[in-house]
Amino acid sequence: MRAQYMMLIAGIAVFLLTLHLVRKREIREKYAVAWLAAATVALAAGIFSDTVMYLAPLLHLSYPSFILLLCLVMGYFFAACTSISLSRQYRRNLRLTQEIALLEKRVRELEKKTESE
Repeated sequence: MRAQYMMLIAGIAVFLLTLHLVRKREIREKYAVAWLAAATVALAAGIFSDTVMYLAPLLHLSYPSFILLLCLVMGYFFAACTSISLSRQYRRNLRLTQEIALLEKRVRELEKKTESE
């Protein structure tokens, strides 16, 4: 019963914290959706603990083990999403840096050209 209340409190806390961070523009909306999904899962696990208790034996797990597995899966999901996003940003920054270098080179060549005329 305590785990049920902890899941309810955690779900509400994550939900409210996410909304607060979105309002202050500390977190982007695409990440907020994932956090809100995590809060929804935590709330659902707290509210529908009977369903969780039904699913846990089907996976040959106890209730706390099932909740731990759920948390680990959500943690992996967030880590994977963050890694993908960071990789995309790295490639984007690299491309932009290369474009800036090429533009600077063109500007220098044009300056030399106009000075020699």
